[in-house]
Amino acid sequence: MTKSFIAPTTYFLQEGRENLVDCLKVAFQASAQQGIHKIIIFTAYGEGVKLAIEDFCSRPEYANIRLVAVTFPAGKKFTDAARNPIDVRISEDVMSLMRSHGVPLVRAHLPFDSVEPGAALQTKVGRGFNLLGETLNMFCGSMSLCVQAVALACDAGHIDIGEHVVSLTSDTAILATAAVTRKMLSQLVIREILCKPAILTIGRNETTPMVLQASEPRSHKRVKAGRKKRRALKR
Repeated sequence: MTKSFIAPTTYFLQEGRENLVDCLKVAFQASAQQGIHKIIIFTAYGEGVKLAIEDFCSRPEYANIRLVAVTFPAGKKFTDAARNPIDVRISEDVMSLMRSHGVPLVRAHLPFDSVEPGAALQTKVGRGFNLLGETLNMFCGSMSLCVQAVALACDAGHIDIGEHVVSLTSDTAILATAAVTRKMLSQLVIREILCKPAILTIGRNETTPMVLQASEPRSHKRVKAGRKKRRALKR
């Protein structure tokens, strides 16, 4: 019996929404190859869900895949680089599209976000989980969102505990074994990183590191071979 398998990981040279289409493509292809039936999309504006519905879910090879959308909680405030408030929400048109295709939306407090204290307290509650999120963001800025999306979708009952799912943002996708937030640290497993940014242009303000500039592109033959050797997960 073989003790290993090879699976491709796609690396983007920048973080952000410009990777969204490629990230969706990687996520849907991996889901079909692995027999995954649910894809969780963490979205701020609903763009990823809209593209998934219109460009992917209609294809015969993805007919058995269901979508679950996860977004930021109501009342969360956002600002631009100049600290001016900005409106971050899913438009009613996209909400209507989601409803018509049976895509549930989970809107809840993110497990890795601290709870703001009252006037009498000097520290924020839940700082430990916030540090866990920051640790995950060493992989990339969206890794913690992918993990939290799995837990929140499981909390809401849209995926089962122990179910294999694909979770993605605009530039990161993982294959994971689901768990509720309460048991996240003991049961949730990241099986594979399907794609991620290699250069953290947003989270770390990086430009292209010299190590990547000097490296030669990997052979396409190796990527194809890895794809062929991808083994279905045992459930």
